[in-house]
Amino acid sequence: MAKDLSTLDWQPSDDDMAAYKATDAKGRGYSLVRNRKRSELMFVIADGLNVPPGWYTDKDGAIRKIS
Repeated sequence: MAKDLSTLDWQPSDDDMAAYKATDAKGRGYSLVRNRKRSELMFVIADGLNVPPGWYTDKDGAIRKIS
């Protein structure tokens, strides 16, 4: 099972690509990127362009993992 990153301190991003950015306790950076066709869905891109599995949403306000 993939790690749930929804508990990170996600902050809105002014980046054209990322909707939110966060850093974990070890200093690794993460970005949440919106799906073009379903903008309520977001996927994570980690530093080094690694894409951890899973989908996230902010549809109800808080960021949460949905799969």
